Amino acid sequence: MALQGSSSTISEQQLHKEERLSNTQADVAKQSLISSEEWLQLHGLKSNKLTLKQILSQIGFPHCEDYVTSLGRLVSSRYADGLFPRIYRTEDGRAYNLTARSELIYQYVEHLTQAVESYKQRMDWLTSKSRQVFGVIVEQSITIVLDFGGMLEEELDLCRDALIMVLKEQVAYIAKFNIIWASQEPVKWQENAVPVTAQSIAAAISWLEKWPFELPPSQAGCLDALLEAGKDTTIESIYYFVVGDIPEKSKELLLQRALEIPHPICTVSFNARGEGTIALLKDLSAKTHSRFHAFAERTECVEFPTFPVKDGDSVITWNSRKLKGKLPPGAEVREDVFLIWREMEEASSTLAQIQRLVIEPPKTDVATTDHGKCCLWSPV
Repeated sequence: MALQGSSSTISEQQLHKEERLSNTQADVAKQSLISSEEWLQLHGLKSNKLTLKQILSQIGFPHCEDYVTSLGRLVSSRYADGLFPRIYRTEDGRAYNLTARSELIYQYVEHLTQAVESYKQRMDWLTSKSRQVFGVIVEQSITIVLDFGGMLEEELDLCRDALIMVLKEQVAYIAKFNIIWASQEPVKWQENAVPVTAQSIAAAISWLEKWPFELPPSQAGCLDALLEAGKDTTIESIYYFVVGDIPEKSKELLLQRALEIPHPICTVSFNARGEGTIALLKDLSAKTHSRFHAFAERTECVEFPTFPVKDGDSVITWNSRKLKGKLPPGAEVREDVFLIWREMEEASSTLAQIQRLVIEPPKTDVATTDHGKCCLWSPV
């Protein structure tokens, strides 16, 4: 009996441990589903006092200079020779007298190294799995409108798999959702957005898996689906998922009537063949104060900004990553990815400059004024 009790206790402890782990993973997922702007407010260099200017103000002070009328030029402040043995010039030409010990500078090197790694991880996250296909869902209550009018029959399974991945990885961590399929008549999964639960996600996946391939909806069918989504006052945003191209003759009416919808419309282009559809969807998202995202299947390598990443003993670049998609013609680099990349570039540059302080401490520069006095020199 004692053995059974012990086994039961261990089993309960294991269940509690797994539950805590699951809750932790869910919390991390929810915290990640924010825009790059919001993410940088939490983890950016400025927020964490890690910009070059902020660091230099903590480890020294600016080397001052003033205009001397009698000389007719800028003259640096005079300090006792050797009192501040190091002057560090930033890349923009400013000079600083450094007063901090090496231990403090090493701490900033460590913080910057961690920041660069954090930005690389965010880049990986943004450009993988459902985020690569759909972008990042940042609202808590949404309706996804599916426009399969330009879909090829062989793309059905790919689209279904992509949407199921979005449901599992992103929608599962928001508050409410609904799905509307643009057909001859709008097909609604639910009348209005419903709370997200394990059961509702499973039901939505089952609904998606039963889709047949059918003829494209009428020109009015896609617009009707969008207008139907716009009637739900409980949602924050509509995600318009378009496979293939939108017929040229329906573009003007679609844009005109969609602007009547009271919700932002996030547009997602999947496997667009021409640039016209990309241009329309970008315009629609911009005019409804929302976001545009594009994905296209690919087999070749996608081009990203190049920077070194340690991988064991080798150095690889983002260009050699094996991704499943690329930007279609007419689409630009995603803004959310660019913002993180730009922050990472600044962090890498700052790290290199701060590392030089401890690897090769700069020497004091001494210049002689017209009056024979010594002063520490900084570029004008």
